[in-house]
Amino acid sequence: GKDLTGGFQQCKKIYNLSVLEVLPGRGWDNLRNMDMGTVMNLNFSECRTTEDGEYLIPNDVYVIAQKQSNIEINSELIENWLSYKDSVANSINTEASFFSILNGKFSAQFQQVKIHNVYDQTVTARVQARYHIYSVKSKPYFSLDPGFKRELVEIANHLENNQTRMAQFLTEMLILNYGTHVLTSLDAGASLVQEDQVKYTFVYDNISKKSAVTAAASLNFFNKVNLGFNMNTGTESEIAKMYVENTVSSRIESHGSVPFYPGITLQKWQEGIPNRLVAITKSGLPLHFFINQETLPDLPEPTVKRLATTVKKTIMLYYAINTYPGCVNLKSRNFNFVANVDDGSCQDANTNFTFGGVYQECFRLSGSDAGILCSSLEQKNPLTGTFSCPTDYTPVLLHNEERTDDYSRIECYDQCHTCWIFLRCCKQVCRNVYHTRKAKINAYWCAATHPVPQGSGYLFGGLYSASSENPLTNTHACPSFFYPLTLFGNLKICISNDYEMALQYSVPFGGFFSCLAGNPLLGVLKDQSPGILKDFFYPNSLTNYPMKCPSGYSQHLAYISDGCQILYCIKAGELFARKLLPVKLPPFLHIAAFNLSSARALYVMKPGESSWVKDSQTQMWKIADATDEKKFTQLFQPQGSVSGGAAAGISIAVTTLLAALIALAVYGTKRYKKRGYRSLEGSSMVEDQVQYGAIENSDPLASEAGNSTA
Repeated sequence: GKDLTGGFQQCKKIYNLSVLEVLPGRGWDNLRNMDMGTVMNLNFSECRTTEDGEYLIPNDVYVIAQKQSNIEINSELIENWLSYKDSVANSINTEASFFSILNGKFSAQFQQVKIHNVYDQTVTARVQARYHIYSVKSKPYFSLDPGFKRELVEIANHLENNQTRMAQFLTEMLILNYGTHVLTSLDAGASLVQEDQVKYTFVYDNISKKSAVTAAASLNFFNKVNLGFNMNTGTESEIAKMYVENTVSSRIESHGSVPFYPGITLQKWQEGIPNRLVAITKSGLPLHFFINQETLPDLPEPTVKRLATTVKKTIMLYYAINTYPGCVNLKSRNFNFVANVDDGSCQDANTNFTFGGVYQECFRLSGSDAGILCSSLEQKNPLTGTFSCPTDYTPVLLHNEERTDDYSRIECYDQCHTCWIFLRCCKQVCRNVYHTRKAKINAYWCAATHPVPQGSGYLFGGLYSASSENPLTNTHACPSFFYPLTLFGNLKICISNDYEMALQYSVPFGGFFSCLAGNPLLGVLKDQSPGILKDFFYPNSLTNYPMKCPSGYSQHLAYISDGCQILYCIKAGELFARKLLPVKLPPFLHIAAFNLSSARALYVMKPGESSWVKDSQTQMWKIADATDEKKFTQLFQPQGSVSGGAAAGISIAVTTLLAALIALAVYGTKRYKKRGYRSLEGSSMVEDQVQYGAIENSDPLASEAGNSTA
């Protein structure tokens, strides 16, 4: 999709220059700090160069050369893993369009720092040397990469066809491939970064000498990078020695220039920079900012706005699903290792709750045999034996979901046609026919919103699914004396009413909540915080309850149902994960096979403004003219139907034709009979004439023939 064969090669022949490789316009995943697919079209047709004439650059990029050539060296202490930012992605990680506290929390560097901080009880000391040569920026309205643009147009077409599930699925795939942001500004150069994990006790024993600690970190750095002069003197030398003794882990990363090796001189590293430039600072904007009328002029304006909104909501969903509220205070016994945002659960719980079970209803939507689908999805509540909650328990709808099952079967039919004028000939034809059955499920849990008798509910023994283990057993199974109930066809919830034997394997339960429903165990929303999920991700939810756990309980992800989080609450501190959870990547929507024969949108109207029509040949959108509008109105006339007058005319014509055919047949029959009579009569006359020699013929051959016949 990039113009690297024509424009690039031609420019290289003309100028004999290399292409600047540090270019904006790439997608960026701001949760993982990862470069993604190309969003900007890298077109070199104008043969543009940097101001100093050293590099070729694309049409939609401009470069500012730094006039000063200084190496910037700094050191810092990062005392808490929550405050850690990647040295290269620090700028884009502070971009606040989404839930910015999550930015970079799933990068490899961040997770290493968190593990060291928690398990080794360390703080992070960072020293870096940076050499900045160019600032590379994209133009405000750059042209889009053809591949990226093609995916946007496909999503837009599905939106206009009201195929919202397919559009959502493709949008989630777009985020998977292109990330959450687009890099718009880069600093090109090189950097050396050292990060040491130093014992917390050493740092805070010397907190009054904090500057000496950072100086010791710098000294440790320049023991590996030859600065050219000796820094070991006096007190600093003693602290530096203690610093090395209390360092648990140390690593140096080289970004750009020649590969790093211990003892490399700063001068040699600096000399290798111009030929090996990399991005040492990255800045950018959210992906949906670049979906507008300027970048997509071939799409109707309402469609572009709807497309941008869909992309924005999908990025928000990606953030929401990877939000893990919990206690982040290392000193609290309720500390939650996987939590990445504080939710106030560090305080102890003072309330015990009971659990009234779950159930799931299923309703047939389409397909004569959709009951087969429902039979595998229905779940009754064992406490009642029906699809209901016990007395004094309230049913709470967690989520509803459509399930589709595609299947095939052999079907035969008679294929008939008219044969031998008045007969009908048939033969049996069999084929493999594909069918779809569809059902809707509603999943409920039963909350004790009123005082209930002790022992009336279930004990909670954790849960698991095909993709996640039960944290209580670290297996895909329930604890002893528990058995599973199934929601969403895949989520197994472990319950037991054996209070004598199962109590020791249970955990205190604090309810469920989801993107749709709050947690009624906390009471109504009035006079309390609605919770992080409702505050940031689902502000338009109509739930009357907070989307959070009771005080002293921590939330955990149970399941993702068509992009909707199902979360459960257990007493904080009951689980201590030994590893961090990986990022949950889209797609989150379960999509069935798409019906390619479904209707396609051809016209987009906006009251008071121009209408848009899709060209049937090019499949491109354009502003409709009078001819297009006339053609469009004809689309609503059923093909194959005729007006009343036309039908009457056809009826008369057919009747007349049949009458003519009948008359012609009668006439032909009569003429045939008459012709046969005449032939017979003529034959008799000839015989008589031959017999009596009465025929005269001037042709001697004819006469000869006649004589021979006679």
